[in-house]
Amino acid sequence: MKPYRFLGAAIAALLASFSVAPAVAGPIQPFLDQLVKKEKLPGAVLLISGPQGRQIAVSGVANLKTKEPVTADTRFYIASSGKLMTSAATLQMVQEKRLKLDEPVFNWVKSVKGIDKLRNIRAVTVEQLLKHRSGLAEYYTDDFEAEAAAKPQKRWSADESLAFAFGEKAQSKPDVEHNYTNTNFVLLGRIMEEVDQTSYANAVQRRFFTPLGMAASSIGAPKDTAGLAHGYALNERNRLEDVSYSGWSAITGDGAVVTTVANYEAFLLALFRDSKILPAKTVAQMCRPQREEPDSGYGLGCANEDTPWGESWGHNGSIPGFNADTWFIPKLGVTVVFFTNGDFQSDDPDVVVKAVKAYLKK
Repeated sequence: MKPYRFLGAAIAALLASFSVAPAVAGPIQPFLDQLVKKEKLPGAVLLISGPQGRQIAVSGVANLKTKEPVTADTRFYIASSGKLMTSAATLQMVQEKRLKLDEPVFNWVKSVKGIDKLRNIRAVTVEQLLKHRSGLAEYYTDDFEAEAAAKPQKRWSADESLAFAFGEKAQSKPDVEHNYTNTNFVLLGRIMEEVDQTSYANAVQRRFFTPLGMAASSIGAPKDTAGLAHGYALNERNRLEDVSYSGWSAITGDGAVVTTVANYEAFLLALFRDSKILPAKTVAQMCRPQREEPDSGYGLGCANEDTPWGESWGHNGSIPGFNADTWFIPKLGVTVVFFTNGDFQSDDPDVVVKAVKAYLKK
């Protein structure tokens, strides 16, 4: 099989034009308004598209201080939903025969200072990173959170982030069990940098943002950029505090994407519906629950969740101040993109299923 390539400017233009097609709120607007009120969210935006049309609903504010309202063009940090781009890029590199799923990770990251202190690193493969079966320690520790909070403007590189896992006890031996760990995707982003010989941000720009017409998307974002949703979390005094730095400063492969619902819809459609990023057979493999532990619902960097309409493919994201649900339901041909700049009050608001039910009432 020849390495998979984008088909050029014509496809990019087509996808870009689709991503900005007119949309109305329709029956999903009352659903979103109720969700924002019930969960006490600062703001949110919801896009659903499929055979019954395309709807976008907005609610609340992007900035509590200025009262700037959320719009369809508001840019949100999407946390671990961005892992889907890292996994898609990794599988592109496999298609290009520049990387192998079964090859050791160490050869790609051995230049990282102190990497030998990351237990398991010499035994882990690329596939185990994608499946979260590496057993590697989590870098996103209390110590990392404290350091990041103390230096809110600092952009932590992959090498600096990984150092927080050095010397920590491994969660298991490689390929023994599924343990979701952000360290895995920081390493995959670092491998992207080595393979493409550029920064993670530049690699994502070249592979996805530019060819798919995602002009409102970036890796991280300067704090003064117009149209950004500020993220809010409750502090120890039970008051909402602006914690936007946690998302805007992110630049690593475990979740650093800042985007709009329309831009991310373009990515999901290109990946899952139109096979413009990877061949359909590879996408099916990517989103099939791993054979070693199918109950994990996790494939090769793609989550698989049950819905009343069959399985859904995608990835959610959650970090204090930001939450995202980004899914495609193959049997319906329906795409769901939900972003909010706050934290849920209930354990499981079940956004996707309830939103799709509202959409299908049209």
